[in-house]
Amino acid sequence: MSGDQFEDLDCSAVIADVWTLLDNECDEASRLRVQHHLDSCGSCLAQYGIEEKIKSMINRKCGGERAPDGLRERLTLEIRRSVTISTED
Repeated sequence: MSGDQFEDLDCSAVIADVWTLLDNECDEASRLRVQHHLDSCGSCLAQYGIEEKIKSMINRKCGGERAPDGLRERLTLEIRRSVTISTED
């Protein structure tokens, strides 16, 4: 994997891949690409941290079972909306 692939990674692509990273559902190349971006982008790292906390909360509340897709989608949309509003201030 070349350095150019790391440099060209768009923040929206990273945020879209955060759940696959958290769920260990991505391949090694994707994990490395996303992790490299998170290491160098504070706003994406903050978003990752928020989604990691949400995942942890869902795991605690659902007894370790996978949350229903509808709940995950609603939470993800709400988090993204909240983060977008707070970064615009």
